[in-house]
Amino acid sequence: MITSSAVPDAALRLLVEKGFDATSVDSLAQAAGISRSTFFRRFGSKEEMVFADMETIIHHLETVLATSSAGPVASLVHAGLTVFDQHTARPEAAGLRHRLLLDVPSLRDRELVSIHRYERVFRNHLRDRGLYSLPNGRAMSIAFASGVVSVHNDHLRRWLRHPEDTRRPDLERELLALGSVFTPVLEPQESTPAPEPTTVVITIAGGTPDTESVLSQVRDALNRANG
Repeated sequence: MITSSAVPDAALRLLVEKGFDATSVDSLAQAAGISRSTFFRRFGSKEEMVFADMETIIHHLETVLATSSAGPVASLVHAGLTVFDQHTARPEAAGLRHRLLLDVPSLRDRELVSIHRYERVFRNHLRDRGLYSLPNGRAMSIAFASGVVSVHNDHLRRWLRHPEDTRRPDLERELLALGSVFTPVLEPQESTPAPEPTTVVITIAGGTPDTESVLSQVRDALNRANG
């Protein structure tokens, strides 16, 4: 879990209250408790400031996936939950950013870029695990990465509308269900070859065969072989 935020709630609140275009960089720097020059070094622009926490989450996600010892499907399920936990850890900041995205079209466009980057991080993780070399592995990896992001975003939007709801258990259940669809392709199990059938040859020489005698001798031979 990331324990610090790049963007103070006060700066986001100022953008919501005064309007994105009407808020000056000087005002934002003051709200963030930094100088104007530090603001530009740290964020570069007002737009990048709004998404600075997302950048931090993406970099954290890359580390989480790179160090994961779980299977590829479980790793992405865990990553999807990690992103959700990061966004919901600061309800006020998440709500303020959501209001900004609703009010400012350019920020909504920028959000689409972030969504694509999450998909790329997930997709690259599956590629680096060698899944592209599996039959249909590339297509299934792309579809699974996109699916995890889509399911996550659906739950996050519903949580933003009703932050009092605890959506994480439902998100985990649905991500696991999604993962089970892709597991047969992305984590194929090696089939154990069937044992070769045992061939039994019985040779009877001389006289009329007695069934009980033959069975008794076969049992004795099997007991000696297994003993």
